Amino acid sequence: MALSINLNSTVTVDANHTVSISAGAGVTASTTTTNYASNTNYILTPDSGVEATVATITFTASSGYYYFKEPKYNIRTAYSSAYNITETITRDSNNRITSKVFVIKYTNTVNSFGDTIIFSHATKALPATTNVHNNNLIEIKSFELDTSDIASNGTTRNFIVKGDATAKFSLKITKDNPSGSDTTYDFTTNTFTASVTELTDQEIDATGEFIGFITFPNISVDDTYTVELTPTLSKGTTLNSSIQDSTNENLYTLTINQYKLITISVVLASTLYSGSYSSFPPATITITGERNSTERLVRSFSYDLSLSANSFTFARGYGANVAGMHPLDIRSSIVKIKNGDQTASTTVAFDDVTSLVPGMTMTGTGVTGSPRIVSVDPSANTIVVDVTQNAVGDGGMADDASITFTYGGSETSKLISGCEFELLGIDEVTTGYLLNAVTLQDVTTLVNGAVSGSAIVNVDSAAGIKAASTTFVSGRGINAAVVAPHVDNVNVNQLTLSAVQTLDDNTPLTFTGSSRNATLAFDLAITNFGTQDHTLTINLDSILTVS
Repeated sequence: MALSINLNSTVTVDANHTVSISAGAGVTASTTTTNYASNTNYILTPDSGVEATVATITFTASSGYYYFKEPKYNIRTAYSSAYNITETITRDSNNRITSKVFVIKYTNTVNSFGDTIIFSHATKALPATTNVHNNNLIEIKSFELDTSDIASNGTTRNFIVKGDATAKFSLKITKDNPSGSDTTYDFTTNTFTASVTELTDQEIDATGEFIGFITFPNISVDDTYTVELTPTLSKGTTLNSSIQDSTNENLYTLTINQYKLITISVVLASTLYSGSYSSFPPATITITGERNSTERLVRSFSYDLSLSANSFTFARGYGANVAGMHPLDIRSSIVKIKNGDQTASTTVAFDDVTSLVPGMTMTGTGVTGSPRIVSVDPSANTIVVDVTQNAVGDGGMADDASITFTYGGSETSKLISGCEFELLGIDEVTTGYLLNAVTLQDVTTLVNGAVSGSAIVNVDSAAGIKAASTTFVSGRGINAAVVAPHVDNVNVNQLTLSAVQTLDDNTPLTFTGSSRNATLAFDLAITNFGTQDHTLTINLDSILTVS
C-alpha cells in the first residue's frame, strides 16, 4: 500500500555558506526563499513499511569561513521514530568544521503530513593567516588546567599549553586575597607576591606542548584565582576560537576556587536552668574539615556537669528511655531579618525565608510567646506561626529585628549550612534514643540520728536528693521487705521515705535517680562538613531536668 508523505525543511539564510539539496528517488521537492529562511517541501508516496530516502542536504561553508556552531537539526513530528538521519562532518587541519551532510530516510506505515525539520548553524570567518608584517600566524590550540576546587592546605597543579611549534604566549595568575598582600603568582619563586609578575613570551617547542606547574598555598580565608592566557600577537601567535573569551579573542580566562577549612562548633546550652549550674564544660569544642568533605569523622564527647542548688533528674523519665538522648537534642539555628513592623497576626514577613521549615522555634526581641513555624511561603518571604504575634506598638517585632530560628537534627543543619551528622549508638528498633547517654552520680550521706520504725530519716546532707518516685534509697538496714523504697518528701535535711525504716545513727545511705552531678557522654559523626562554619548546640534541657 502506498502512503502519502509531506515533509518540510527550513534553513536560515546565510551568505557565508551554501546548502544543496538532492531529493531522493520518487521525491518531489520545491523550495521557496525569503530574506531570512529557505523552506523546502518534500512530497513522496513510499510503500508502507519500506524505508525511502527523502533527501541529501549538504551544508558547505564559503571560502574563508567555517561553521562556528555545527549545523544541527530539530524534528517536529508525531513519528520521530520513523526518521533515520545520518550525519557526515568534514573538518580542516585545525579541526574546524567546513561542511556537513545530512541524509534523511523515512519509514512509516501511516500517512504523515506537516512534519518539519529545522536546521540551525552559525558561520564565522577563518582567522587571518598572517599578521600586519605578513608573517604567517601560528596558533595556541588548547590550555589544560584542573579547575576543580582546591583544598585549604593548597596543592600543585600542572598545566599544558598546546599549539603550533614556535607559538608564543604569556600566562598571568592573580588571586582575590582579602589581605591584598600576595596577589600575583611569581613563576620564578612559585609563590604569590605583591609584585605584578607573569610568565612572558613562552614558546611551544617541536612537541607542540609547553608543560608547567602552579603551586597554590595553604589558606585561612576563601580565595579565588584568575588564570589568564594571552597569545603573543607581535610574534604572530593567535588563540584558537575554541579557547577564546566571548568578549576578547586574544584572551582565555579560567577561575579556580579555594576554600578554607570548615569549622563545626559543638556547644552546650541550658535555656531554662543555666543559673543553677556551678560547673559547665568549656564553651566550644571544634571539629574541622574540608568544605563539602564527606569523609566520616567520629568524635567522642564527655561532659561533667554539676549544680549549685536543686537536683538533676532524667528529662525523659526512668523507664525504657533511661537518660535517652535524641538527634533532635542537637540543635541548629539561623538568624533572619524582620521585614517591616509587625502587625497583630500569625503571619510574619522577613527579608528572606531561605532554610526555614515548619517546626522551627522563633525567638528574639518582640517575639510573643513561644511560637513554632507552621508553614513557609518562599514567594512572599513570609511564615505562619502557631502563636499570634503582637503588633510592634504592643511589644511586637520591629522592622530589621534579628530573629533566631532553631530546630534539631541533621536535616536542619544540612538545610542551613550543608553540615550533616549522626548520633552514634541509637537504639533504632525499640526507642529511637541513645540510651544511658547521661548518668547521675550517686548521692551518699549518713543517717543523722537513729531511726526506729519511722519513714522520717534525718541525714547529714540532702543536697542532690529530690522527692520523686524515681529517687531510690539503699544501704545497710534499709527495709528489704519493701521493693525499691523511694523518697516522698525532702525538708532541708529531713527525708520522708516511702517505707518505714529502722536505722542506726551514721548509717551510710545511697540515693539514685537524682543528683547534683551528672556526666553526659556520646559519640558524634560528622558525615558532611557542608559549605560554611556551623554551630551544633546540645540542648541540655531536653536531656536533664533541674528542679
